[in-house]
Amino acid sequence: MTLLIIGTILFFGIHFVPSTPLKARCVEVYGATKYKLMFSLVSAVGLGLIIYGFSLTHFIPLFDPLPWGRDLVIYTMPVTVILLLASDLPNNIKRWVRHPMLLGLMMWGGTHLLANGDLASTILFASFSLFAFLDIILVTQAGRYKEKEAVSGRWDVVVVLLGLAVYCLVFYFHGFLTGMPLM
Repeated sequence: MTLLIIGTILFFGIHFVPSTPLKARCVEVYGATKYKLMFSLVSAVGLGLIIYGFSLTHFIPLFDPLPWGRDLVIYTMPVTVILLLASDLPNNIKRWVRHPMLLGLMMWGGTHLLANGDLASTILFASFSLFAFLDIILVTQAGRYKEKEAVSGRWDVVVVLLGLAVYCLVFYFHGFLTGMPLM
């Protein structure tokens, strides 16, 4: 459990930096390239500790998951994956949804939190949801959101179809990826 918590603190701690004045200070002191290298290194170490720490945890029940929680995850994950992909590809979805990646992370974490009831899952999924929620507030308050330009509707179709394909792959291989089979 300790490695999961340390990984969570590292991963989310470094991901809050771009939403604060600390990023500009780090870039000023270390330069953009070293900042990006440090950011990537700390992110990778944190994510590695999260994954490894989660795999070592024992099941410690905290609450009974909602009876419909698993269905909620299955039906909302296609939208979540589409939002995650929309954040990095040209499309109009990110014109309609201000923070698609953060909203997708919040949905992923929140729905998985309702479908699981153990301590490790609660730490993992609550952390992602809370981070996304707080980062939306920080980005909005800092006025860092920029309006997106319209692109061809074909890109929207590509994002949706790609999102559905990725969802199907993750659904099918969920047991292999996470140890929790869905079928």
